[in-house]
Amino acid sequence: MENQNDSPCKRQNKDKHFKAQSRLVLQALKVKPMTMKEVDVYTGIMRENICRHISELMTLGLIAIIRKRRCSITGHPNVNEYSGDSNFFPKSNQLELF
Repeated sequence: MENQNDSPCKRQNKDKHFKAQSRLVLQALKVKPMTMKEVDVYTGIMRENICRHISELMTLGLIAIIRKRRCSITGHPNVNEYSGDSNFFPKSNQLELF
């Protein structure tokens, strides 16, 4: 007998939910630079999931770490502040070839 708990329909729904959350995280980071916990409070998405979304968005080059600062929610020092606005992305000091 097949395992009905992991059907293709359920996986597809989870994938749609994951993509929707990822878009929401990106939109939040385009509004203003935030830490992971600040995105959690702003969007209502659990920080544990935000960590995964941020990793994916950074790999795609859609967000960047712009500085380290104290989190306004937890008060923890030296946390990364992320932004989806390319105006805030750090400038590369790599010389161009052409």
